[in-house]
Amino acid sequence: MAIHLSTSVAALPGIGAGAAKDLKNLGVVCVRDLLEYFPFRYDDFSKIKAIADLRHGDTVTVTGRIRAIESRQAKNRRLTLTEAIVEDGTGEIKVIWFNQPYLEKTLSIGKVVSLAGTVDSKFGKTLVNPIYEAAHTNIHTGRIVPVYGRTGALTIRRLRGAMQTALAAADEIVEWLPGKVRGQEHWPDEPEALRAVHFPKDNQELARAIERLKFDELFLHQMLFAEVRRQKEVKEAKAWAIDESYLKEFVQRLPFELTTDQKMAVWEIVQDCAKDHPMNRLLEGDVGSGKTVVAAMALAHAIKQGGKAAYLAPTEILAKQVHQELSKYLSGVEVALFTAGQVKLGQEEISRNNLLALLARGDCACVVGTQTLIQEGVSLPDLGLIVIDEQHRFGVRQRHALLETGDRPAPHLLSMTATPIPRSLALTLYGDLQLSIIRQKPKGRKPIATRIAFEKAKAAMWQQVEAEIKNGHRAYVICPLIDPSDKLGTQSVTETAQVLSKGVLKKVKVGILHGKLKSDEKEQVMNDFKSGRIEVLVATTVVEVGVDVPDATMMVILGAERFGLAQLHQLRGRVGRSERQSYCYLAPETFSSNTKERLMAMVHCEDGFELAERDLQLRGAGNVFGTAQSGFPDFKLATVGDADLIKKAHEWAQEILAKDPHLDRKPLLRQKIDDALAQAHLE
Repeated sequence: MAIHLSTSVAALPGIGAGAAKDLKNLGVVCVRDLLEYFPFRYDDFSKIKAIADLRHGDTVTVTGRIRAIESRQAKNRRLTLTEAIVEDGTGEIKVIWFNQPYLEKTLSIGKVVSLAGTVDSKFGKTLVNPIYEAAHTNIHTGRIVPVYGRTGALTIRRLRGAMQTALAAADEIVEWLPGKVRGQEHWPDEPEALRAVHFPKDNQELARAIERLKFDELFLHQMLFAEVRRQKEVKEAKAWAIDESYLKEFVQRLPFELTTDQKMAVWEIVQDCAKDHPMNRLLEGDVGSGKTVVAAMALAHAIKQGGKAAYLAPTEILAKQVHQELSKYLSGVEVALFTAGQVKLGQEEISRNNLLALLARGDCACVVGTQTLIQEGVSLPDLGLIVIDEQHRFGVRQRHALLETGDRPAPHLLSMTATPIPRSLALTLYGDLQLSIIRQKPKGRKPIATRIAFEKAKAAMWQQVEAEIKNGHRAYVICPLIDPSDKLGTQSVTETAQVLSKGVLKKVKVGILHGKLKSDEKEQVMNDFKSGRIEVLVATTVVEVGVDVPDATMMVILGAERFGLAQLHQLRGRVGRSERQSYCYLAPETFSSNTKERLMAMVHCEDGFELAERDLQLRGAGNVFGTAQSGFPDFKLATVGDADLIKKAHEWAQEILAKDPHLDRKPLLRQKIDDALAQAHLE
């Protein structure tokens, strides 16, 4: 039968109903999906040698005839050995497979086969567990071989064989990347690149194919961001005149002096809000840099001119804390709080229904809430300004629900994050946003003394915790989430608290905080910690974002090697939030040269942006792209480490759109963007 892009994978040779179900779990339903399921690594078996030329450690393919083969039990009786002798006219070699007795029938005497693997001298000159196939088939041996992620009972051989068959449909793919780009960059067309990324002739062809397909993802991302910006600029928003005298009065009322970065960020925000199309700005600030007061000034400025505002926080703890801060900053405004656990107007608790009615009538100038704010049944007023804190923690659909206004003017949007993103990545993660950055710390803040606590130094570390407590201060002890489940993390926190309470901190009041506590329990714990009824708080990373306890001067991070530099920096930022000297101890459980390099970077550097760059170098990109970030399809090949390609994609997108803003002369590119946008909305 003919193979087409729309053909079900179940129709491919070797893929029955069971394997098709396994592939569906990987998001692969049709042949097009399969072609876009890329290898995660490659085995290079392209070196072909005669048996007489083999040397220990060679990774090769040999072709020969099975002269003898038999299976037997190993001495420990738990292992079956299948041993064969293979000859090729220049010599012979011993081959061993473990627990594959069926090979005695599959690879019968006299059969000519290709074997690929590494020559091992442990059992004499031997190939141990080599890949095999009929001679000169060249799917699994004799070439650079793709290795794919698998699930269920799906074997790599069946998947590789199905892919080889599916490549016949690659020619149906319509090339959408402009010819000028392909020509100047010397890249293959898409069908050729797809064939090469699965079954490359050599490493050079593979490198060109991967570079082309990575560029496709990055370039499409840039074009999608440009389209989103264009659509937003078409929308109307309420334009507010800049009231400089009010802003100056606000600053004069503050009990502290704003940094230059904070003043610059406020000015950029109010300038955006003075335009008749909606602001879409990201305020990126290092830990402790004072983003909340910048947001408060933006909110106050909007409310002063009759606008309504909402502040969306990722956790209930943070929402309550922000509610308290905004209530101080926004004099004369009753700031509402709306979370699953508590509903307030100003400082008075009111019923959920009463607040819902106030919001629906537009009688509430500012509301702070969690995801509860965007649940079905909550009718928000015509919002003039929305602030989304730690915006990456909210999905695209959730943000879209707030911003969708129908025929009404669109709200201005200020997103905030305390996660420093290297500038080289900002174009890719936040290509549709204007960027404001706060790097400066408020005056009077002392650098946090950061130290690595090896096993021998832990006794002194706990002694310093006790000393800080005696001076009226507080301490955090962070436990790593060894497993993503709350249960394991909770046990880790509970057990650590018990050990400390009975041991080195038995004279100290120890409390616990983790994600499984109920809302009122979390609030009580945090109140007790702030007041001193709890002196040492043993917690998970639930304290990572926004928790502000000025009396906390000690941070102990157990299992510090389990965290990335960015997260360690976030955790460290929970202390050092006053003029008092603060300390952070990194206590690794295991140690390696990479761990040492990473933790020493924490010791020597307090700049979150510099640490983010360092983390990228040391740990790699990780899965930072995805619908939670941009709303667009996840990258399959590109990573944040592809800085040069990111820059190239951005430059090409700018050049093409400058000459053809609506892509009237590039209908295939226009269609590709429209299809991707439609898919993003569907998801």
